[in-house]
Amino acid sequence: MAKAVGKSGPITVCVINLKGGVGKSTITALLSRYAFNTRGKDVLAIDLDPQANLSQGLMHQTYSTFLSQKGGSIVEVFADYMPPQGGGGPQPLTAEAVTELILEKDERRLDLIPSRFDFSDALTNAVRPDPRILAKFLSKNFKSKDLILIDCSPTESVFTTAAYHASDYVLIPVKPEFFATIGFPLLAESLANFRRNNKGHAIDVAGVVINNAFYDGGNDGGPEKGRAMRAITQECANNGWHIFSKQMYHSRGYPKLMRGDYSYPGDAALFWTFASEFFDHLGL
Repeated sequence: MAKAVGKSGPITVCVINLKGGVGKSTITALLSRYAFNTRGKDVLAIDLDPQANLSQGLMHQTYSTFLSQKGGSIVEVFADYMPPQGGGGPQPLTAEAVTELILEKDERRLDLIPSRFDFSDALTNAVRPDPRILAKFLSKNFKSKDLILIDCSPTESVFTTAAYHASDYVLIPVKPEFFATIGFPLLAESLANFRRNNKGHAIDVAGVVINNAFYDGGNDGGPEKGRAMRAITQECANNGWHIFSKQMYHSRGYPKLMRGDYSYPGDAALFWTFASEFFDHLGL
C-alpha cells in the first residue's frame, strides 16, 4: 500500500475517529515531530479541530500570542481569503499567511496550519463551505512537502469530508475500553459514503493504532481491556483494517513530547516504536 514520495506530491494522512478522547491530537503532533526529526521529512501539520489541541501542543507558549495577533489559520483557509487588518481591505490567501513555523533545519520545515476556538462558529454561521477547498489549497501551495498530517475533529461534518478530499490515507486511533468501537461503524459508513460519491479518489485506511492508555492501579485494564481488545480486533477484521503491532502506552510524558521537550519522557518514548512501524508501513 506504500505510496512513494516523488513529483506527485506529499503523502497526506488524516488522523480520525468519530469518538473523542482517543489521542488524535497527541498522535498527530508526535508523528509530525518524528517525521521531521528522525525521518528527515518536510512536514505540514493541520489542525482541523475547533478545540485546537494540536495547535496548543505544537505552539505551546506562542499560541496565546498567535491568538492575540489574529494570525491566519484554518478559518481563513475555509473562508478563502485574509480579512482586512486595519487597512488594504481583504487580501488573497497565501500559504505564508496561515502557517506557523514549528521547526526548521536546512531546507526542511515542520509547519502548522493552526486552528482557533472560533473555527466552528465562524463557518457554521456562514454559507456552507466548499468541502474541497482544503484539498485545493494544499494542491496549490504544498506540493513540495513530503508529508501532511491532519488532526480531525471527532464529529461527522463538512470538516471530515474536507479531510477525506485532501487525504491519501486514514489513521484511526482507539482506546481498549468500554464503548471502544462505538465510532468504528460510524467511520466505516462515513468512508463508504465518501467513496461512493467520489469514485476517483483512492483513499485507504492505513491502519488502527491502539492507544493503550488504560491505567488503574497498574493492572493494565484487567478483563475489561481484554473484552475491548477482542471487540476492536473483530471490528477491524470486519472492515479489513490493519492493526499496528506497536501501541501507545500510558504516560504523563506525552504533553512534553508534543511541545518538543524530550527530557524524562517515561513510557511516552515508546511512541517512537509505533511511529517507526507506521512510516515503514507507508514507505516513508
